[in-house]
Amino acid sequence: HFSKSNQFYLSYFTVLNYIFLASLLAGLISLIINYRKLKTKEEKRPLLLIVISFALGTASVIYTLTVANAIADSFFNSPELFTPIILVAIIPISFGISIFKYQLMDVSVVVKNAIIYGAATLIVAAIYFLIIYVVGQTISEAIGTEYQGIIAGVIFILFAVIFQSTKDNFQDLLTKKFYPEQFAYQKVLVKFSTDLPGMVGLGNILDSIADTFVEALKLKNFGISLRNEKNIFVLKRSIGISDEHLILAINENFFNEDIWKKRTAVNHCIIDQEEFKNVLNEDAEKLVKKGIYTLVPMMVKSKVIGFLMLGLKPSGSKFAGKDIEILCAVANQAAVSIENARLYEKEVHRLTLEGDLETARKIQQGLLPKCIPAMNGLDICGEMIPAFQVGGDYYDLIPISESKIFVVVGDVSGKGLPASLIMTKLQSMIQLYCGEEKSPKEILIDVNKKLYESMERNWFVTLSLALFNTEKRLMTFCRAGHSNLLYALNGKAEYVQSKGIGLGLEQGDIFASSLEEKTISFKSGSIFVFCSDGVSEAMNSSFEIYGLDKLTSCVLENREKTSIDILKSIIDDVKLHRGDFEQNDDISLVVVKST
Repeated sequence: HFSKSNQFYLSYFTVLNYIFLASLLAGLISLIINYRKLKTKEEKRPLLLIVISFALGTASVIYTLTVANAIADSFFNSPELFTPIILVAIIPISFGISIFKYQLMDVSVVVKNAIIYGAATLIVAAIYFLIIYVVGQTISEAIGTEYQGIIAGVIFILFAVIFQSTKDNFQDLLTKKFYPEQFAYQKVLVKFSTDLPGMVGLGNILDSIADTFVEALKLKNFGISLRNEKNIFVLKRSIGISDEHLILAINENFFNEDIWKKRTAVNHCIIDQEEFKNVLNEDAEKLVKKGIYTLVPMMVKSKVIGFLMLGLKPSGSKFAGKDIEILCAVANQAAVSIENARLYEKEVHRLTLEGDLETARKIQQGLLPKCIPAMNGLDICGEMIPAFQVGGDYYDLIPISESKIFVVVGDVSGKGLPASLIMTKLQSMIQLYCGEEKSPKEILIDVNKKLYESMERNWFVTLSLALFNTEKRLMTFCRAGHSNLLYALNGKAEYVQSKGIGLGLEQGDIFASSLEEKTISFKSGSIFVFCSDGVSEAMNSSFEIYGLDKLTSCVLENREKTSIDILKSIIDDVKLHRGDFEQNDDISLVVVKST
């Protein structure tokens, strides 16, 4: 049983060793190829030291995995044979020396810190392996060498787990000591990413992002741009960018889902200055001039909603290394918070608008007259039901004397708030022009002239206007393109048709000549139904209209009732026909019954 376990661990570590060796060989081959491509001695000299040290380090690994393993029975019993593996440490040292000696980068302080950092890390690693060796030797002497392989494997795994947190803390300490800027950036960004989900309000979120990068991270050039409704990216917050009205248009193909997924899969979510032209086309130069070196896209469901635009750090370096991973996390969290804040603002705006429209609906309904159950032998009732909160249909009852009253039913083209505003204007005009000495036709001509001057050409109004004279028992009727008037008496019904075009279509003679005025003598029991096409053209889920026949039948069936009951019967019948289907047009309805 134990020999099989021994064999398993041996095979496991052997595979890992050979993977490590293959990586080193691949790196060495790549270095040699690049070295041979260089043409001059001056170009080759800085790389020569790196190639030699890399070759020595690789050779030490090959020796350890082959010769040392063949000579020694285990690492714990013959550590001196495995000592050459230390040559691996010259690889990072040679990189540092080459950079510093040949001034490959103007970062002498950084190189110095890197060497110290690397040495400290190697010391930690040496202590780590020394402790494992000492513990392994002690246990082997106490138990014996029979199970030494298994014991070594168990100790290695357990100590690796226990040592991990200590190693991480030590690395944080080293980073804080030798790379204080990087350490501060990481801590600030991680804390900010944690705090961001709790912020409320788009303005607060943008201010917090700006404060974090400008005040906490000391950036001299920074900006936040967000996509607007026109798919243009507009600068919302900035520091060091003089153009407050900076707008950008992006190349959407750059953020093709497949391409971007491949980039983000390797934690490369930022866009460097060299790539600005691929993303911004002709707008790239704008950001270069503003001192922006890095773009971090903020994305929601594969759609770019904005950018974090970053300049250089106070040290003069660009964001790199672990910063990129944290910046990606911050950008993702910021994108979600910004999008949620936008949705919240839209919802608040929608609720506010609905509240305003509900208020407008109440005001509009308040402008409509109440039923007049008794007026010298007339029983009159009307109602307007908008398809939305407010509508473009309306009716009015305008008494001008004890024996005369005008009945108006109108329908503005379109629905909703714009139509309701025109309706309000029309109602004021009708009330202004309805006088005792004017006929319906004369009133419509006057209203049309005034309305034509103040209304846009893509709007028009249909309207029926009737004057009831209870003293003479006459009804004078004129129709400007509106629905026909239903007249019922003694169980029979007919539709009164008269010529006329809509208001606002033509200002002068054509409109006046199109109008036809008719007069009807009414008796006790006569019923007049004025309605808009929202009644006759009401549809159900099968797109079948209510129709004039059903309207006629409903009126005749309820002819013995009062005007208000006839009106309610018509509305209930229309609703029954429509079922659960949404109301598709405004409804205005007036019923006049002679008593």
